[in-house]
Amino acid sequence: MTTIAINPFLAKDARRVKTPINQGPAALRLTPRGRGLARLAVISSLSILLLSGYAAFNGATAGSNSESISSPYVKISIKPGDTLWSIAEGIAPQADRRALVADIVEVNNLKSPNLQAGQKIYIPTRP
Repeated sequence: MTTIAINPFLAKDARRVKTPINQGPAALRLTPRGRGLARLAVISSLSILLLSGYAAFNGATAGSNSESISSPYVKISIKPGDTLWSIAEGIAPQADRRALVADIVEVNNLKSPNLQAGQKIYIPTRP
C-alpha cells in the first residue's frame, strides 16, 4: 500500500480558486489620440451648427430691408381700360405726362400705344 503525504501549505484551496466570469466584449478604451479625435469631431460639429444658424438668421434679415436695393423700375399689371395716359396721370399727376408716356414706351419697347389687360409693363421711377 502506498501512502501519499500532502503538504497543506503547497496545495491550493479549492474555495479560493475562482473561475473568471465571461463579461462579454472588453470595454472600449480610448487612447489619447482617440480622445483628441473625438474632441475634434464634437468641436467641428458644434462650429458647423453655429455657423449655419448664424448664416440662416443673417440671410433672413438681409433681404428684408427693401431700401437697400432700389430698382429704377416698377413692374405693374395692366387692368381693363388702362391706357398709357391714365397710368402716367396716376403716377405723376402734376408732372408732364408726355415725357412719362415716352419713357414708358421706350423702357418697354412698345410698338403701339394699345395695352391689353394682364400685360406686364415697367414704369420708370423718378426721384
